[in-house]
Amino acid sequence: MACLLTNGRGLECREAVGGLRNVYFANHDTLGAYTVDSDGQLTVVGGTTNVFKYALNPQSSEYTETITVSEDNGTVFYEQVTTLMLPNLDKAALKALRLLTAGRFQLFTEDNNVSEGTGFGQCYLVGAYNGATVTGGTVALGKALGDMSGYTLTITSREKRSALFVEPGTTTIFDAISSNLTIVPV
Repeated sequence: MACLLTNGRGLECREAVGGLRNVYFANHDTLGAYTVDSDGQLTVVGGTTNVFKYALNPQSSEYTETITVSEDNGTVFYEQVTTLMLPNLDKAALKALRLLTAGRFQLFTEDNNVSEGTGFGQCYLVGAYNGATVTGGTVALGKALGDMSGYTLTITSREKRSALFVEPGTTTIFDAISSNLTIVPV
């Protein structure tokens, strides 16, 4: 297959901001079959499942995707790393932490680029095929009164393709892909 460029890219306007707003966890292999269009956008999820929302403090959590290419082997893969900072350590938080560190998930990341029309940020499905797992983190009580008491998690996935873009709908972030997903609130 020839990989020929078909267009260029101009200098973009300064309209984007960084950081994550919310993440939504689905247990691995509960989303069913996907429909992905030619632009790499997730348009349909076939399964019926609960999706668990984790609200995030502004400027505390991040998502980074690293492209790894081997010229010798002719391969490329994408390492997707989500780092979550979750303050307020208590018994319920520790219980959730134990489940997160033991499980495998698919993770929808919603960024801070909120559309005024929908009220939702841009969203990406991380770990779409291979799932994502917690690969590290910390639990901290802090030292000074202003320090965070909570935990930080590093969640990693390695995929053949980059994270799938999800177009936000008009009533919930998942309207564009399926009415089968139920967002379980915080």
